[in-house]
Amino acid sequence: MPLKVGDAAPDFTLRDYEGREFSLSGLDGFKLLIFYKVTCPTCQLTLPFVEKMYKSYGGEIHFLGLVQDPEGEARRFAEDYGLTFLQLIDAPDYKTSIDYEVMVVPTVYLVDPEGRISFVEESFVKASLEELNEKLAEIAGREVNPIFEDVSVPPFKAG
Repeated sequence: MPLKVGDAAPDFTLRDYEGREFSLSGLDGFKLLIFYKVTCPTCQLTLPFVEKMYKSYGGEIHFLGLVQDPEGEARRFAEDYGLTFLQLIDAPDYKTSIDYEVMVVPTVYLVDPEGRISFVEESFVKASLEELNEKLAEIAGREVNPIFEDVSVPPFKAG
C-alpha cells in the first residue's frame, strides 16, 4: 500500500540528468511527485496528462518525475513524450520508491507545504486525475485547464 493522505512525506535527495541534486525539503510550496517506469504502458498513458498540468500550473507547484530507470532510458522517454518538468532518477536502488511504499506505477503524490501528503493515486484513474487537476488549479489560483478535452481515454487502466 502506498503512503496515505495525511502521512508525512519522506525527504529524499535525487539527481537529475545533469547530475544536479534536488531534495524534497529544499523545495518550498506544493510538490507533485509521480513515480514511474519508462516501459509501463499505464505510465505512457498518464505522463502526457501530467505534462499538461505542469504547463498549466508548474509556475506555482513543483512537478517531479521520479523515474525508476537508468538516466539514458529516462531521458529518451522524456524526449519521446515531451516531458519538460524535472525528472529525477530513483534507480538502481529505488530507495525513494521504497520509502514512499510504491507498489504500482504510476503512483502520484501531492505534498503540501508542511510536508504532508494531500493526494495519492495509483494507476490511471481518469476521475482522480480530473480531481487532481482541479486541486492544482485552486492551489495555483488559476482557472481549471481541462486535461482530457478532445481526447478519448479509459476511465481506469491498471498500473
